[in-house]
Amino acid sequence: MLIATLIALLFMGSGADFMLDAIGQMEDNLKAERGDDVNRNVRLNSALYVVNRMEDIAKDYAKADAGQEKSLIKLIQQYDTAAVDIKNNMDASSQSRVEYQQHILVLRTELINKLGREDWSKMFSDSENK
Repeated sequence: MLIATLIALLFMGSGADFMLDAIGQMEDNLKAERGDDVNRNVRLNSALYVVNRMEDIAKDYAKADAGQEKSLIKLIQQYDTAAVDIKNNMDASSQSRVEYQQHILVLRTELINKLGREDWSKMFSDSENK
């Protein structure tokens, strides 16, 4: 189990980079939807603010995760590292991931409240076709 977790962390990463790509697409889609309707633009700009907060959180998490990953690699490479030290590093990384996911879920709910179903569908129309 430990080996599988290590391999997944070292070769697949946290997934924050994929999230940043998706957030960039959301941002582009929201900007593309702005037009002459002032009220709709206010909603879209409000949603864009939430997306920008998502981006900030994802960037912060990606940076922290990269640091934890480097620490983990260092621990693995040291001959005298105790298994408990590796486990503590992985537990901290896991806790960070849970906190990150909770932040993203809260912001997703906030984003849903900013957009109607139609704007939501338009925002994700490109990603559904991939």
